[in-house]
Amino acid sequence: MKKYLSIILICCMALSLLAGCGSSNASDSSAAGESSAAEAVPEKTFSFRMGHSQANDHPFNDTCEYFARLVNEKTDGAVNIDIFPNSQLGDEATMMESLSMGSLDFLMANGANTTAMVPELGMLGVCYLFDSKDHLVKVANDEDIFKMYTDIIDSKDLGIKLLNLMGNGTRNLYTNKPVEKLDDLKGMKIRVMPSAVDTLVWNTLGATATTVAFSEVYSALQTKLVDGAENTYSSYAASKHYEVAPYVTVTEHQWLVTELWASEKTLSQLPQEYTEAIYEAAKETASYSLEHQLELDSAYCEQLKNDGVTFIEIDTAPWKELILPLHEGIAEDLGCSAILDRINELR
Repeated sequence: MKKYLSIILICCMALSLLAGCGSSNASDSSAAGESSAAEAVPEKTFSFRMGHSQANDHPFNDTCEYFARLVNEKTDGAVNIDIFPNSQLGDEATMMESLSMGSLDFLMANGANTTAMVPELGMLGVCYLFDSKDHLVKVANDEDIFKMYTDIIDSKDLGIKLLNLMGNGTRNLYTNKPVEKLDDLKGMKIRVMPSAVDTLVWNTLGATATTVAFSEVYSALQTKLVDGAENTYSSYAASKHYEVAPYVTVTEHQWLVTELWASEKTLSQLPQEYTEAIYEAAKETASYSLEHQLELDSAYCEQLKNDGVTFIEIDTAPWKELILPLHEGIAEDLGCSAILDRINELR
């Protein structure tokens, strides 16, 4: 009897041990399931706004969309950027202020329109500063120039970050009457961007420089508040300024430099790898922006001719004779002599 009781006791203990092992395995399996579920939860996503001043069919909009798409891809869908074109969020000066306050996240802007906050950027908008497209590309991609500008901007504690400099198309003069030589420009009211440098340049050429917001240029031309303006062919066409200023003087006085900006407040919300992805995307966007702008400018030029626009080829030598001597003085006034020296080294 004792023998049977011992056997029964041993069996019970074995069953108890097996039950315990089974319970442990179930617990481990459950924990593993919870861990896998936790790992499957998607990371936090971010939604931001980006503004610019041009129309939906302008290269600016294409460039912003290209940048936003790259950022989204490089962050595996975690960072989404919605584009607001056509000054929906204010003109460029207003958007720069919004960027500084952190109420706007990203901005693509013309350098001349950002000089209220960063006057030194006016150096890049000086007429006849660049010899060619290749020279422009060298300057826009130069790490020394980029660092000089980021150091200047950071020292001002503006709450904004420069993501990159981008080359764009050439700017040309367009007017409501033909300008075939420099003397024809005398006394004409020419719309310029809100830049002291632009005002100096056009006044030196004999015109009366007049500041008008880009969104108001059409009506200003229509009502003769101004007699002309200057811009890339794509801006001229997309804004339909040719309807009220059908004469283009091929001055090619400026290779346009634009910038991509971010709010410091926006970048501070992001993990480091996302911030790095944004800078990478900005750098890659630069080459796309220039080639796309030039491609569209060429197409727009043909379209404008078909629309009855008169293109006037001129000798720009007299224009350059007046403007080139201004470069050093402008650089000194802006505190950009080192930047001008570097630009000249890259010729």
